[in-house]
Amino acid sequence: MVPAAAPRSARLSEAAFAWGLVLPAVAAVVVVVFLPLLYSFWMSLADVNLLRTSGPALELFGVRVPLFRFVGVQNYVRVFSDPLYWSSLWRTAYFVAAFVAETALVGLAMALVLQERFAGRPVMRSLLLIPWSLSRVVVGLLWLGILDFEFGALNGLLDNLGVIDGHIAFFKNGFSALNVLVSVYMWNQAPFATLLFLAAMQSIPGELYMAAEVDGAGYWNRLRYVTLPAIRPIVFLVLVLATVNGFLMLDLIYILTMGGPGNDTTTISWLGFQTAFNFFKFGPGTAILYTLTALCLLLTLVYHRLILARFEPES
Repeated sequence: MVPAAAPRSARLSEAAFAWGLVLPAVAAVVVVVFLPLLYSFWMSLADVNLLRTSGPALELFGVRVPLFRFVGVQNYVRVFSDPLYWSSLWRTAYFVAAFVAETALVGLAMALVLQERFAGRPVMRSLLLIPWSLSRVVVGLLWLGILDFEFGALNGLLDNLGVIDGHIAFFKNGFSALNVLVSVYMWNQAPFATLLFLAAMQSIPGELYMAAEVDGAGYWNRLRYVTLPAIRPIVFLVLVLATVNGFLMLDLIYILTMGGPGNDTTTISWLGFQTAFNFFKFGPGTAILYTLTALCLLLTLVYHRLILARFEPES
């Protein structure tokens, strides 16, 4: 006996119920994500002057406050013609490349170690999350206390051991300061990569490793032909997250170097922050930060092409 079709009113009520469940989340995404994106993109195309006395205005408590004057792509032209932007871009590229490589490799190495069985493994897995759970402001202050030239704990320890004759100025040279930023940020973020890698490894069926052992595969061959192909989606995720976090890293620069010495640790994110909030050039500052958005999207597509798309089965 074929069941009768549900009445049209019942189907409509089910659809309305489904939309009722989904719409609050959609509305929250629109308010929290898309409206600020549209507002900031409009700001990148405008000349924003809080002191302007004529033109488009915003009403605040009954007072007319002129804000925006549309200038099109002039902010982007101004940004791309600034030599400081290009030097900051290359510095950012080095920072992101070094940070992503260190985070992925250290995270993978720690995950491989914690995947093995040894005494104290649960405790080590718990302690691993401590650096990642700390606020980056706290991380910056912690490492500032360790690496400070005069009062740093590391200089004091090396001096007491007789390893060095004088204190090391970790932040005196721009290149060394930039590498210190890379290492400190890696120390903070690598545990999260380890957690993702470890979760992916634990989902690999043990039969694959047993079959590889039967075929005579050693540890490195099992890693190459079983583990790495199985965790490829997580490798993609880790690379994307590390790249985005590297491009947007700001708080450690604020705490440790303030973009110095000179501009030697000024990245695009720090340049955009300074332009917008130190010099109140909101239009160019927003345009600078939107170039980071474009770079993140571009690199995500590159990662997908290199890691996932080439291995996806053809339909």
